[in-house]
Amino acid sequence: MNKRHHPLFSMLFILLAVTLAGNLQAADQKVKALVVTGFDVGSHKWQESTKLIEQVLTKTGRFDVTVSKDKEVFGSDSLSGYQVVVLSYGFWKEADPSDKAKAGLLNYAKAGGNVVALHFACSSFQDWKEYRNLLGRVWVKGTGGHGPYGEFTVNIKDKVHPITKGINDFKTEDELYAKLTGDAKIEVLATAYSKWSSKVEPIVYVKSYGKGRVVHNVLGHGIDSKQNASYQKLLCRGVEWAATGKVTVD
Repeated sequence: MNKRHHPLFSMLFILLAVTLAGNLQAADQKVKALVVTGFDVGSHKWQESTKLIEQVLTKTGRFDVTVSKDKEVFGSDSLSGYQVVVLSYGFWKEADPSDKAKAGLLNYAKAGGNVVALHFACSSFQDWKEYRNLLGRVWVKGTGGHGPYGEFTVNIKDKVHPITKGINDFKTEDELYAKLTGDAKIEVLATAYSKWSSKVEPIVYVKSYGKGRVVHNVLGHGIDSKQNASYQKLLCRGVEWAATGKVTVD
């Protein structure tokens, strides 16, 4: 004679099945990422650089990447359709975005949109004070800088954060940004010692802006720098964590 299952057990089983199905569906859905680019100083070739970033993200199968060459996209209604905005540009002579675009990006982050800033993005829009608060640290002309392009060691400071967990200290050939300006609260994930500043500098860090997550990674000067396997891992993990708060890509 079969015993009837208690209704509570049946309900728990159904809830578990629904939760698992929901998690599987979420894992299958690609992260909608907008890469904003379109200007750089001559030593940073944004077309080649952004193409590589798009390829690295797309190769994981985790991201649905759209590229915009117009910073005015910050003021577009379409911005809310992206889980993360990746800033892949940089030069202090580039004109600030319009007031509408400035407000659009800030409101996007305040409302829970997420931002990843790469390398020279921290040099842009020198007169836009709130950009500094968004990114946490920026390159102020005449203060920030770096020593000669060359080899240095990136030290993983936070070994349990989802972005850096399992990544060991690694060597790279790159520009080591130093003396960046800002006093916002940041959580430093990786550092490097700069001979130029004689200090340990934050290389990868995370912070909040409103309800949004912000990841700032100042590595990645040139194509060779971006070919570094550990850099690419930090890039993909950083974009996914910013977008979702979790990391599934290896």
